[in-house]
Amino acid sequence: MKILFVSATLAEIIPLCQFLDIEATKIKDYHYSLFQNDIYILITGPGIMSMTFSLSTFCTIHKIDLAVNAGIAGSFDTSCVLGSVYNVKKDRIADLGAEFPDGSFQDIFEMNLLDKNVFPYNDGWLYSNFHSDVPVDLPEATGVTVNMVSGNIETIEKIKLKYHANIESMEGSAFLYVCNVLHIPCLQIRSVSNHVEPRNKENWKIQEAIKNLNLTLIRLLKDWKGSI
Repeated sequence: MKILFVSATLAEIIPLCQFLDIEATKIKDYHYSLFQNDIYILITGPGIMSMTFSLSTFCTIHKIDLAVNAGIAGSFDTSCVLGSVYNVKKDRIADLGAEFPDGSFQDIFEMNLLDKNVFPYNDGWLYSNFHSDVPVDLPEATGVTVNMVSGNIETIEKIKLKYHANIESMEGSAFLYVCNVLHIPCLQIRSVSNHVEPRNKENWKIQEAIKNLNLTLIRLLKDWKGSI
């Protein structure tokens, strides 16, 4: 198996890289052998454009059997415990469309610029497509992807009301789009570093989120040993 872990920043998956440096055979930078699997690490840079270009380019060079987008995210659910880890099953871009004078927003599907069910979309959503006999034992979530992280209460409430999402990131839907178009089995695993609220970094728990994310990634690697 060739497994690719994709992250916007190295900081989000440093513990996984440290684990691989110790436990795996290092073939070259960001390429390891573990449990008879080839493990690749791809750092794309933040945002939709960086994720789309980097992942597409990488996957035209390497044949990948499973891609995992790993990163931290914000949660719209204020009862969510910071540091919780989720399997984001579906995602979409939440700010691609048109804003109107009354403050309302229509996305590209509502504007009839794109059929909401044209491949790889399903009712405007992009889905993870990984199937295995070994379950991904994580709570499931719905994500939205934005170019500008929400930090204004009016923007936050509009997104919550329109899409009923749990998780907000800057890359998730781009990752799922590329993987589905290229027919690569994929998972999006996100840990919650902050609640989506008027921006206040003093409330964030980034290190705890990174720790829990990477413990989950390492556990999944061990669970998948010889089984995917």
